[in-house]
Amino acid sequence: MSRYPSLQIHPGRGLGFLILGASLHDVLTRLKAQPHLYPTIHVSYSPAQPLLAPVVLDLPANGFRLRFDGPDQRLRLIEILDFGKTQLSYKNIDLIKLPEATTAASAKPGYPGQHGPAFRHVYNRLMGPTFPGEYFPPQDATRSHTGLYILSYPGLAFTFPLQHTAWSSTADFVSLLSSNAAASAKSLAIFIGNSWHEARQTLFVQPCLNPRSLALSMKGKEHQPDEVDLVNVCGGGVVELVRRSSTPFRVILGDTTPQDLVAELGPPDAIYRKNDHRLSIHRTRRRKQRASHGSYGASPARSDDLFDTDQSSAHTTTDDSDVEDHIDPREDDHEQPAAKCFYNYFHHGFDVFISYPSNSSPPFPHSRSSAHPPTPPKAMGHLVATKILLHGNVPGSYPFNRYRRSRWVIDAETSGSIDGLDSETSFSTLSEELRNVWKGNYASEQAEKAMQNAIVLDRDWGDSPGSSYEVLEGWEDGEPAQKKGSAAQQGSGSGTTQIFGFPGMLFEVLKNDTGLVQGSEHPGIMWILDSPPPPRPHQDERPACAQQSMPSPASKLLPKNWKSTLCLPKTSFPVRNRRTDRDKYLGRCTKDLYRWQRDTRTTEHDGDFVLHDGPPFANGPLHIGHALNKILKDITCRFQLSLGKRVDFVPGWDCHGLPIEIQALEQQPARVPAGSSVLREPGEIRRIASRLAHDAFTKQRDDFQQWGIMADWDKPWKTMDQDYELRQLEIFRSMVKKGLIHRRRKPVYWSPSSRTALAEAELEYRDNHNSTAAYVKFPMDLDVRHCRGSQLRSYPQTGSGCVRVNALIWTTTPWTLPANRAIAVRSDIMYYIVNNPTHGRLLIASTAVKELKKVLQDGFEVIDNIMGEHLVGQKYWDPIYGAETQQRPMLNAWFVSSDIGTGLVHMAPGHGMDDYETCQQHGISAYAPVDDAGCFVANALPPWAKDLGSRPVLFEGNAWVVKVLGSCGSLVKAYDYCHKYPYDWRTDQPVIVRATEQWFADVGQIQETALKSLETVNFLPASGRARLRSFVNSRAEWCISRQRTWGVPIPALYLKDGGKAIMTSESIEHIIKVVAERGTNAWFTDVENDPGWIAPSLLDQFGMHKICRGQDTMDVWFDSGTSWTTMLKDGDKQICAPADVYLEGTDQHRGWFQSSLLTYVAQQSIRATDQVASSSAALAPFKSLITHGFVLDGEGRKMSKSIGNVISPEQIIEGTLLPRNAFSGGHDVLGPDALRLWVASTDYTSDVKVNLSFLQSIQTTLKKYRITFRFTLGALQDFRGPLTYVSNKLAVQNRMAILKLQQVHDSVRVHYSNGEYNRAVADINRYIGQDVSAFYMEAVKDALYTDRGEARWQAQLTLLMIHQGLQTMLAPVTPLLIEEIWEHTSDYMKEAFTHPLQTQWPMQKARLDLFKDAQLAKDLPLLDEARKAINTAQERARSAKCMGSSLECHVMLQFENVGPGIRNASQCFQRYLPDLATIFVVSRVDIYVGAMPSRMWTAEWIYSEAFEADGIAAVAHICKPSQTKCVRCWRFLAPVEARPEEAVCERCEGVLDWLRQSDPGLFARADEQNDASPGA
Repeated sequence: MSRYPSLQIHPGRGLGFLILGASLHDVLTRLKAQPHLYPTIHVSYSPAQPLLAPVVLDLPANGFRLRFDGPDQRLRLIEILDFGKTQLSYKNIDLIKLPEATTAASAKPGYPGQHGPAFRHVYNRLMGPTFPGEYFPPQDATRSHTGLYILSYPGLAFTFPLQHTAWSSTADFVSLLSSNAAASAKSLAIFIGNSWHEARQTLFVQPCLNPRSLALSMKGKEHQPDEVDLVNVCGGGVVELVRRSSTPFRVILGDTTPQDLVAELGPPDAIYRKNDHRLSIHRTRRRKQRASHGSYGASPARSDDLFDTDQSSAHTTTDDSDVEDHIDPREDDHEQPAAKCFYNYFHHGFDVFISYPSNSSPPFPHSRSSAHPPTPPKAMGHLVATKILLHGNVPGSYPFNRYRRSRWVIDAETSGSIDGLDSETSFSTLSEELRNVWKGNYASEQAEKAMQNAIVLDRDWGDSPGSSYEVLEGWEDGEPAQKKGSAAQQGSGSGTTQIFGFPGMLFEVLKNDTGLVQGSEHPGIMWILDSPPPPRPHQDERPACAQQSMPSPASKLLPKNWKSTLCLPKTSFPVRNRRTDRDKYLGRCTKDLYRWQRDTRTTEHDGDFVLHDGPPFANGPLHIGHALNKILKDITCRFQLSLGKRVDFVPGWDCHGLPIEIQALEQQPARVPAGSSVLREPGEIRRIASRLAHDAFTKQRDDFQQWGIMADWDKPWKTMDQDYELRQLEIFRSMVKKGLIHRRRKPVYWSPSSRTALAEAELEYRDNHNSTAAYVKFPMDLDVRHCRGSQLRSYPQTGSGCVRVNALIWTTTPWTLPANRAIAVRSDIMYYIVNNPTHGRLLIASTAVKELKKVLQDGFEVIDNIMGEHLVGQKYWDPIYGAETQQRPMLNAWFVSSDIGTGLVHMAPGHGMDDYETCQQHGISAYAPVDDAGCFVANALPPWAKDLGSRPVLFEGNAWVVKVLGSCGSLVKAYDYCHKYPYDWRTDQPVIVRATEQWFADVGQIQETALKSLETVNFLPASGRARLRSFVNSRAEWCISRQRTWGVPIPALYLKDGGKAIMTSESIEHIIKVVAERGTNAWFTDVENDPGWIAPSLLDQFGMHKICRGQDTMDVWFDSGTSWTTMLKDGDKQICAPADVYLEGTDQHRGWFQSSLLTYVAQQSIRATDQVASSSAALAPFKSLITHGFVLDGEGRKMSKSIGNVISPEQIIEGTLLPRNAFSGGHDVLGPDALRLWVASTDYTSDVKVNLSFLQSIQTTLKKYRITFRFTLGALQDFRGPLTYVSNKLAVQNRMAILKLQQVHDSVRVHYSNGEYNRAVADINRYIGQDVSAFYMEAVKDALYTDRGEARWQAQLTLLMIHQGLQTMLAPVTPLLIEEIWEHTSDYMKEAFTHPLQTQWPMQKARLDLFKDAQLAKDLPLLDEARKAINTAQERARSAKCMGSSLECHVMLQFENVGPGIRNASQCFQRYLPDLATIFVVSRVDIYVGAMPSRMWTAEWIYSEAFEADGIAAVAHICKPSQTKCVRCWRFLAPVEARPEEAVCERCEGVLDWLRQSDPGLFARADEQNDASPGA
């Protein structure tokens, strides 16, 4: 299956789904919806002429370009510029066959296939004959000798490069293009027309019959409404929609209903409601389903003024079941806010505003449309279309491509200088003509001037439909509708757009710093209104003040606006994080914070916390696994920082190794042909590898910092640094001195693909490897004297008591049989001799009989048996070498199993670890006739086996051995066998076991010490202890030499004669001194006989011509395994103290954990240190070992480019994996905190999954955090202390909030301490959702908003503690959020408190402990139970539409007057009675023991819910309040006799009296009030 996007070519129609004539909006939307296929889209246009010049979409990753005309923005030309990036076909025939690649985006630009199909393929196979084309000579023949020949077909044209010297107008073009003078096609064009010569003249202006909508272009699709071609603005509130094929549809503003719109235009793409800022996005529906339209919702939550964290309406996904009936048609309240909404028709290019009608706008004077019949009277009680917004989609404008371009004409009489007014007319011309049209129709010259006095808006790309409300209402209210934070002002300013008004219409025009830019003088948006906009006051004019008479003394002073009497939250903290601020916050919370704590905290007073970094490999970009690892480390360090520790976290990089060396080898110089066997010089390889590693290190370091990682980024360590290499060589020297390093020939894992030995840690095991398994007979003369039966003795004997039988072995590596030197048996196993008609007498284990019956189809009989101990020492012949060779022994071996195979194991000591150890004990040497490339060595085989030479043992060589065994009659059966097998983790190729001369570290000497050192280590998860012990326990030797160039050289010298190795402490010490002067590169680049590398004593003994330097390098695990030396203090050459934490993936148990442990323990065994002098027990290099799993996709699969399921950290940070924002059309940027929160929310001790639903929950959680902090910051903006208070004087709701904060504070700290970050985050989320948002923020709003005294200050103090407590708990996980909160914190709080990222957890806990309340902690469960019961009863009342707000009820708690606990239960609630109404967020609470008063049952409605309080049955009753609603605080505590607009409760009346004295400007007489409406 191809890895490239596959598209069919349709001449004259399009390419795949890209249909000629499709709109720019549709094409861009479709491409951006598939970022995995179309990762890069470049949009270019002419800023000077955005609607005249073509718009171009360039897709470099896919190799094609799309050109759209300017005025209509329709696809006119498709150009294929690179044939190597998309699999193109015509009538299912490929233009060229592309190779397999990871993705199209990763295809190499240099791939030869990009030059396209050859002429013969096009002419003879694809398209067939055609007329001659056009030839274009080179523009400059002196520089280029190649012209272009355009071969044209109807709707299709190929461009072939042609040598200019070969061109002749008389030559046959077929012969010409078939010759060597012509190259393969360079490009391909798809267009509408008979030929390119004809089409190119009118390509961008000719009429296009194809629809703009891709949905309409598809065949066999469900019904789609016809598209609108043109909008005819007729004036007088009449708009005519001219459609492509259907009759025009006339929209009469103030009369056309939503049902009319749906019937004619189809359901809207989305509905945006004003009252709750919700956007409902609707699916396409079939006509027969119109009665029950289905929809799905999206809620980007755009309101910047939202503080309330209750998102039940403001920010929840809608699911409106019917577009046509989304508003109750019986509703007659013209001010009902829920009625107003936009019908968004993105694919038509306009929005329709639905509301109640107002006065009609006037028709155009002298217009052709004045003959239109007058519009019928407006039905004032029904919802109708009142405004239409036509979107110009001008390239470069703020809403670009949110809508299809809408083209329009204005049906008004114009001057003779122009033909008419349309969407391509410049605004300067448009404005002048419209002023002439309306001249004489204004009430006065000032009215005309005011209408043209523009307002300036500060638009941006994130603006939502809500911005349209701001503009409409701002214009109609006579006030500029400005976005928060905009510096734009009326008339002129720094805004991005200007709005100009005319009767019945508005125009929004793009603007820049110098005024209207030339290219944007075309209106970006045209607004058609059902009533004329009111005249706007000029900037220099002031509205005249009406004369006011003196109020009568009886008039009551009421607020001019109730909202002005409230203390509403105010803050500059945004609802969403801004990408532009990210770098500022990143620097503060990473580098600056790390430097601060290193400079201000001391080891003696605060204690050090050392997390030693396991080095990532400096090769390639970072992936999601890196993010999991580094962020876990950062959370760990930040928590320790919050405990007051001084954190030591120095990042490191592993820079040596094979992957980098392979990259260096691939960078062949130009003079070396590709595929050449010419090898680079080691010095050149190392130079290139060093540069590659440094480049990767630099990129990775920068990317790590983008994740908010706090570390010493100024002083990282790298394994290729000279000081690091010198410390590593010193460790190696001390191990040599101790006798822990030796060289010998023994089997090791060998990678033919890498041509080097590998350690166990460098292997990956595949469970699905296919090998050839074989049953093979080895002939032998069995001594029958030890057989238990007598039947075998009756067979012919070959010698003294011997009978010929065949020892049957089973192997999965037939290629190792030429190296066979013995057969292993086990002395305690019973063996059978069985007789088979085909294969004769076979020797097998008794347990193998059942399996052998499946192999030998013709059956067998058991004729005798013998114990394994009697087989030991007997001899057999090798079937490959024949009976003339020396017989080989049978040996006893512990590893022989009776559960698998035949109980007899063929042993090749040159190809098996266990085989080697067993044979060594019997003096049998290792034999391995295989070279470095994994091929058989011809001169190491007998003459008749020379054919094996140079054959790969895993492939052809294996098959050849099986063939030989079959020809000599020794093969019983061969078959494919799927099993687990080791692979080289770098090259992803299988490895072999092969005996070579290698350097080994003797692990056996320190094995017990290393295992004992683990006893004091804390493991998380606990299973890590057994896992690490098993790896250490199973390793007796560690192969530390590699046959590569890029690494730290093993400082070994060799005698040229015989190759004997010379390695002593003295020789290494001398080499280290030379390395310190010259560097490790000199080891490989200095001349061979350079005496400087040879110690003087060796020079005296051998001379410089008899000694050479070795070329092996150290295992990279030895490199990183000595990284603990970076923790040594300056000038300290002794061993360092153990790190507090090592934290890596679980695969490092057999890698870095193990190599670090072994080198660290080995060093302790060599010399005593101050740290271990008090105890003889060795220590591990880590006090705690934390491991995490791998990152998998949502289906539990390993991430792989070939599968296409790779998720990058950048995708999470940028939010591109989530659905697009319905307002902006783009993705909401989540920021680095989203990536960090995902890591913290996972159970990292096992494999971690990442999927869309999880990321959506992360997005929701981050929004909840921001809204919560926005509330607390807004509430605390005027807080001025004091900062302490006596606990029992606080109101109950405040004490409850602090108690819940104490509880979550303690639990979160415990979870952080235990490394259970997901549990800490879960507790924080539960606390925010249930205790803060659902409880306290609701309970505290009354005191916070309406009170001006003690109650408000208590609420602020409590919110301050919550604010600080939440920051402390979230600081390790979301540091950027905390840094941003500090940026928007008031100056008073910044002076009074420590920065939250520097706050110490113990200090925060001590502050909370001052408010401990044992009695409340005991009573809290009772209060919570009552609150749950009340909430349940309220929901039932809401379902019955008896109430809305929770304040709209009166609560009665009734307790049974029985049982011993009644006193405690009732006293509990009586104790808190004054605050119960606030706790339950209701208007009033009464308590009754026993029967309820009869008057309560006369309430208009009542609902009840039972609950249990301290073992006593209780009931919560809610009923309609007996008092009326307070117009200020909305509690139902105002006198019933008061006028609704003046009804104020007693508490609010007291506040108002205070305000009348302190701020009389807020008030006016009741008979002067026009706008004193409730503002809360």
